[in-house]
Amino acid sequence: MRLGHLGKIGIGWGIISVLGIGAFVASKQSVDKNRYENMKIRERMRQSNVGHYEVKESRRFDPNPNPTMSMADLNAAQQAKLQLMQEMEIEMMSDLYSRMTQACHKKCIPPKYGDSELGKGESVCIDRCVAKYLEVHERIGKKLTAMSAQDEDLKKKMGV
Repeated sequence: MRLGHLGKIGIGWGIISVLGIGAFVASKQSVDKNRYENMKIRERMRQSNVGHYEVKESRRFDPNPNPTMSMADLNAAQQAKLQLMQEMEIEMMSDLYSRMTQACHKKCIPPKYGDSELGKGESVCIDRCVAKYLEVHERIGKKLTAMSAQDEDLKKKMGV
């Protein structure tokens, strides 16, 4: 059986239509699978952010450690010392933020930007990096505070 010109075109369109529908179904399944994976990831992230969080004690400098004394009761030298300590704390926190920003940016974000917004992997990386950076900073602060207290105790025992 010999097909004419229109018969060949009809068969061609039939094959192309079947292949096109098959490709569409395959790509739709792939997109659905990716959406499902993304939904699972979002749900895990949402669940990890739910719950009771421990409120950590503040390590910030209290300019008035003795609540019975007012700022007016402090002499000029003590006020200057408190002002200097406050300025040093602000400078240290600013330095911490700057170093943390640079380190996490270098670690988590590629040098050539592909998008104007952060990707999911970049966001997760930055969240983890910042959390680790702050946790280490807190541990070091606690260790230095303990060492300073030990030094003070040792000075008192030695009578210095």
